[in-house]
Amino acid sequence: MTTHFGEIMALLAAFIFSWTSVFFTTAGRRLGVTVVNLFRLPGAALCLALTHRVVTGTWWPTDLALQDQFWIGLSGVVGLAIGDSALFKAFTLIGPRRSMTMMALAPVFTVIVAWSVLGERLALWALVGIVLIIGGVVTANSARTGTGTFGTLSKSVFRMGILLALVGSLGQGLGSVFAKMGMMGTTTGSTGLDPLGATLIRLFWATIVYWIVVLPRQSFADIRQRMQDRRGVGALLVAILMGPYISVWISLIAIRNTDAGIAQVLLGMVPIFVVLPAWLVYRDRPSVLSLGGIVVAVVGGGLLFLR
Repeated sequence: MTTHFGEIMALLAAFIFSWTSVFFTTAGRRLGVTVVNLFRLPGAALCLALTHRVVTGTWWPTDLALQDQFWIGLSGVVGLAIGDSALFKAFTLIGPRRSMTMMALAPVFTVIVAWSVLGERLALWALVGIVLIIGGVVTANSARTGTGTFGTLSKSVFRMGILLALVGSLGQGLGSVFAKMGMMGTTTGSTGLDPLGATLIRLFWATIVYWIVVLPRQSFADIRQRMQDRRGVGALLVAILMGPYISVWISLIAIRNTDAGIAQVLLGMVPIFVVLPAWLVYRDRPSVLSLGGIVVAVVGGGLLFLR
């Protein structure tokens, strides 16, 4: 296995998710974010269960300590049910480019928790990195006006989209640390869990919690009517395969094979990768100032983990 296997997997996950964000934006705008969330989690969980059956011969991970399953499940609820739901709503309000720029803040949350909980080293450059991240994100999202579908936004829409994307970044950062705790084992003699099984558990518990909280308040007739939109359903299916199935699985492989913080920094490359698909699909062209802010934020993320 290559020396930088974990880092390569993190970059691959970031690239895939940059395109996934565009498909989820299309699906969310056509079907509604709630409908997207109701189907994306169980759809991806089913794909993972089938894959787990083929690879391991079982539908569910075995010999996993209850405490480890708790942390992995919590990471799914925090990262996939709460964080991603907020992020996908932000996609429909301010677009994938602005939303994913806010996700550059995720390493800040990750490194603080990983440092205090997992004992991962916090370098002296971390403070500089945090300042650069915050400054870069603020600079990149300083303008409400732009080009394309998300060119001109009202103050209320812009602020709500930014807030939701911030919740998404917090969920991703905390979820990464909780997932690594469960995968590496938190009890004496615990062997932890492989990324495939961990992803399945994350999606399963995220689905259960989301459905219990959200489904009783929905109109089934409205859901059925929305699902008649073939373009929206097509975008949703592609996004499910690329995002919560392939990209999340690969991201956990990255987290397991390198420090959670380093993995999160590389996963944070999405704001750079997403510029091209957002431009091609939504004509959402960033200004030179915004593009510079994105780069500064990503560089700041790298400084958080300078050895």
